[in-house]
Amino acid sequence: MDELVRWLGEQLDEDERIARTATQGPWSVDSGEYAEAIYAADRTTAVVAGGRWGGEASVFESTEDALHIAAHDPVRVLREIDAKRQLLTTYEAAKRNSELPHPEFVQGVYPPAVFVSGYASALEYALRLLVLVYGDRPGYREEWRP
Repeated sequence: MDELVRWLGEQLDEDERIARTATQGPWSVDSGEYAEAIYAADRTTAVVAGGRWGGEASVFESTEDALHIAAHDPVRVLREIDAKRQLLTTYEAAKRNSELPHPEFVQGVYPPAVFVSGYASALEYALRLLVLVYGDRPGYREEWRP
């Protein structure tokens, strides 16, 4: 599991690098009906642009494609990376604490170690689900699949 945590951290670092060097968002589509451009927050910088008229084909197969791209701008990607890193941090803390007695967690109902190790196991499963997103990247291991 340590390798999965390390590798996922590397993927998040790469996603962050790309998001931080991209044109900053939030991004928006010029039109919800006939999208021809996606603009940065200043509405003067075109992140993606093309025309439907005058013999040029649109750069988008559909307006929904443009809306999808704009919805996944660098601002959102960075929020997702932060949330995933918080999950990694929470897992690492739960794993460390699973070996320590925590009587304040469960007042005599279950042994504290069972509660904490179950929490760590649930977080491990969540991390295995997260790495599925990166299954097409070098270094992904099928054994990490939940």
